[in-house]
Amino acid sequence: GFLPQIKKILSALPKERQTMLFSATLSQDIMKIATTTMKLPFRIEVSPSGTAPELVHQEIFIVKKDAKIRLLEKVLEEHPGSTLVFSRTKHGAKKLCRAVRAMGHSVEEIHSNLSLSKRRASLEGFKRGTHRVLVATDIAARGIDVTNIELVVNYDAPNSPEDYVHRVGRTGRAGKVGHAMTFLTPDQRGKLRSIEQLIRASVRITPLPELPPERAHTAQVEMRPSSYPTGSRPPSRPGQHHRGRSPRGRFRGSGHDRPYHRKRTHQRG
Repeated sequence: GFLPQIKKILSALPKERQTMLFSATLSQDIMKIATTTMKLPFRIEVSPSGTAPELVHQEIFIVKKDAKIRLLEKVLEEHPGSTLVFSRTKHGAKKLCRAVRAMGHSVEEIHSNLSLSKRRASLEGFKRGTHRVLVATDIAARGIDVTNIELVVNYDAPNSPEDYVHRVGRTGRAGKVGHAMTFLTPDQRGKLRSIEQLIRASVRITPLPELPPERAHTAQVEMRPSSYPTGSRPPSRPGQHHRGRSPRGRFRGSGHDRPYHRKRTHQRG
């Protein structure tokens, strides 16, 4: 993802230099980059690639999609320390941030839709403890270095086992004990097997606790247009247009914007 930026940086550096690469995982793609940008590199393994931090207690919850936000509410109630919550998409991160704020927690978000200054401000506030919860996409998984993160919550399953290792590695740093929870839907059990194969360890599946009742702010996170009763529309927000189009003339609702073509009208003269 950052290969163009890496190449641009390397092009500005002296040809004679010392280059060092550090990573919790070392995939074939990363090895290919290393061999093409480094001269006769040698590899030092402190632990096998993909090893999860020893001081991190890991557990899995198998939970239906429409109950995930209620489980998150329960988790945040029982774990008052600093918490990093991972969402799969930028849109999902924004919705999660709003929902967590409505639960009464101090929270900020960090993803690529935000300006660099806003991302820095969110991260600094999280480091200082101004915000107890930070909702992030994977853009933050490999760049956040905060030593006091007590809990990582994979609200959305990571795209790959390697991403899981990087996410979980945000806690349990500098010799401190950490905790990582992953929410998987029943049809995502295969992801657990892939994770266990990479980290060469089993991860405990924890029974679901009693969940809090559904509230308005939690229902909105998981609700999709198809979830509304037939013939009804989702509640309008200021400036919102129905028929799937926003005022700027782009489709909404799928999480992705698509341009559309306006129909031409001919006036008879």
